[in-house]
Amino acid sequence: MSGGQNDDFRFGQKLCSCGSRKSKDIELCFVRSVSIKRISVGASAHGARIAPRSSLHERRGSMRSKSLSLIALVVASVVAMPGLVQAQQPTRIGASIALTGRDAVQGGYVREGYLLCQKHVNEQGGVLGRAIELLIHDDRSDEPTAVGLYEKLITEDKVDAVLGPYGSPYTDAVADVTERHRKLMVAPGAATTSIWEKGRRYLIMVLSPLEASTAGTIDLAARQGLKTIGLIDARARPAIVKGALELARKQGLEVVVHEAYPPGTTDFSAILHKVKAAKPDVLVAGAPLGSGHLCVMPPLPGSVRARPWLGR
Repeated sequence: MSGGQNDDFRFGQKLCSCGSRKSKDIELCFVRSVSIKRISVGASAHGARIAPRSSLHERRGSMRSKSLSLIALVVASVVAMPGLVQAQQPTRIGASIALTGRDAVQGGYVREGYLLCQKHVNEQGGVLGRAIELLIHDDRSDEPTAVGLYEKLITEDKVDAVLGPYGSPYTDAVADVTERHRKLMVAPGAATTSIWEKGRRYLIMVLSPLEASTAGTIDLAARQGLKTIGLIDARARPAIVKGALELARKQGLEVVVHEAYPPGTTDFSAILHKVKAAKPDVLVAGAPLGSGHLCVMPPLPGSVRARPWLGR
């Protein structure tokens, strides 16, 4: 690692120490090396992670402030490095998002969030006196396209920092690019823990892990005396049901039906007939955000409680 890169992380340590004194939402600490050792309550050598709060409402309420603070951290670490650009120039932050194609709806939400962050930061004077300028490309809901766009953002567009795309599969793919270029990437649109289990050092997680997203529902089902559970699994986003399966077994719930469907599925009749025949007490359906067809499943007979879980 070059001396400039080491300086980047040393500055990050100083910035985060100051930031943790001003905000109770985030405490970020760096060591004087390439490895990020602790973010919030902890991180492993595989990468950095914001620890989830105990209360779901608190997590939702603080998500915006966490994302803004993390983005500001990345920008501040870059603009403080001497010799990069003149102080009066904006700091350019690049991202690739699904604005067309299969994931355009949820990708559009991510874009709106990034632009809202840009607006709020710039209204407060920017970061270290410099405005931020977003450069957002459309990856057309295609992972290879996203990979190429992040390569372009770093090597051709020469952005100062990058933000992650929408969704865990895209983030997993482009993280290899940012790791290779040693470019820190905040990933507020991904939540599958396997992404952070590959020894990556330049990737920061914001959301709570998808594998734990059904913990409250399954705990409630067990405390209410329910005995059986049904699972509907999106093959494109398996983390939700993977976590639900493990949680159900720990709570002593019997899995009476577990069905998976491929991307692009619109007819769930066969799956729902199997669910109907199995008569689970509680049903968890894990699906990408925007899969509205899973939110309008017909009522199931008997004591079934339909509870879709939509994930990234």
